[in-house]
Amino acid sequence: MQRLLIGLSSWIIQDGNYPDFHVGREYRFALEFYPHEVTSVASDGRRRDLTSLGDALYEVRGVVVFQSPEAWVADFGVPAYREETPPQFAVVSAAVSGRVYLGVDPFFYFERLSFVPGMPDLYRTWSVHRIHHETTPWIEATDINGRPSKARDESRRQYEEVAATDAFSDPFGHYLLECELRTPGAV
Repeated sequence: MQRLLIGLSSWIIQDGNYPDFHVGREYRFALEFYPHEVTSVASDGRRRDLTSLGDALYEVRGVVVFQSPEAWVADFGVPAYREETPPQFAVVSAAVSGRVYLGVDPFFYFERLSFVPGMPDLYRTWSVHRIHHETTPWIEATDINGRPSKARDESRRQYEEVAATDAFSDPFGHYLLECELRTPGAV
């Protein structure tokens, strides 16, 4: 399998859900996806694939393998969940495509969703080959309520390669884990 860039925010480690990640080690976690323009498509033999667009963003094609009132799971070659009321098209066996951000499960899966009846086992073992720490400068911005805030300057996105995450020294940090799937599993 190809290496994947998987997003990780510092707060996930700060909450005590995982230790700091280190290059050369293996970790077991589920993947969460954040949809960007995901829709249903005509089925074409249950095709599953991920094409990297950079920064843990992927062009995906997959199949919905689980759906409940609180979450749904799609298999894009690797399974990932979304904790939300599923959109109408997200029914089991439906083919889907679009763009998604893949991230390390913050805690939704291991604390709650893994216990939902019928939920597939999404845990996989990943080998971390490289870690990229986001160093994109912060700029003044406005939040959705019109209040002043800070945001990353998307026009100047940059990363530095590090040997390990250091979540407690960077409270708003973001990392990309360059990982290889060690245990494929079945969905």
